[in-house]
Amino acid sequence: MSIGRVGSGGVNERGSGTGWTLDHGGHPAPAGAERRDAARNRRRVLQAARELFEESGVSRVTMEEISARAGVGKGTLYRRYPNKGLLCQALLDEPTRSFQEEIMRELAASGAGPLGRLELFFGALIGFMEDNLELLYGAHTSLSPSERLSHPAYDWRRWTVLGLLREAVRQGDVDPGLDVEYLATALLAPLDVELYHHQRLDLGLSPGRINAGLASLVPRKS
Repeated sequence: MSIGRVGSGGVNERGSGTGWTLDHGGHPAPAGAERRDAARNRRRVLQAARELFEESGVSRVTMEEISARAGVGKGTLYRRYPNKGLLCQALLDEPTRSFQEEIMRELAASGAGPLGRLELFFGALIGFMEDNLELLYGAHTSLSPSERLSHPAYDWRRWTVLGLLREAVRQGDVDPGLDVEYLATALLAPLDVELYHHQRLDLGLSPGRINAGLASLVPRKS
C-alpha cells in the first residue's frame, strides 16, 4: 500500500482549498502557529508512522515502535496522537487533498452528463479507497459514527454527490420527486470504510464488482 507523502494541508467541505488541519484529538482545526520543536517532532512522528505502516501494515505497528523510530518520548507522541487512528488521519490529509483536487478537475473536463459524472466520481472514490484502505480503516477507529459523518472529508463527498443529483433533476435525468438529499447519503453508505473493508478482505469482492454494484443503484428516469 502506498501511504502518500506527509502533508499539512487540506480542503474544506466544498473543496475550495481554504485548508484544515487536525488537532490533537483528530478533529478539523484551523492552522495556527506551531513551535519549532513541536513541528519537528510532528514531522518525525508522521514520517516514522508512514515508514512503519508501509513496512508492516497499520494493525501490526505499535505506538511504542513509532515512538522509537521517531526518536521522541512516548509522552510527546501520546500528547499529540493518543492513538494510531489519529496518526492515520494525519497521514490521510495530503492524499485526500490531492484526490479531491484531481477528481474535481476530471469531473469538470469529462463532458459527461451529471449521472455519468456521478459514476465517474464513485469509480474514482473506490480507487482512492483501494490506495489508502489500511489508513482509512485505521483512522475510522478514532472517530465515533457521528464524528465520521460530520467530518469534512465525508461532507465533501456528500456535497459532491448531492450537487450532481440536483443537476440530474434539473436536466430531467432522474425523477423530480426523488429525495436527493436522502439519496446522496444512501448512495455513499456502501462506501463506508468498515463495510468496504469487509467486502474486499472478508468477502473477496473485487473493486470492479463493488463499482458495478454501486453504479446499479444510481437512479435513472424510467
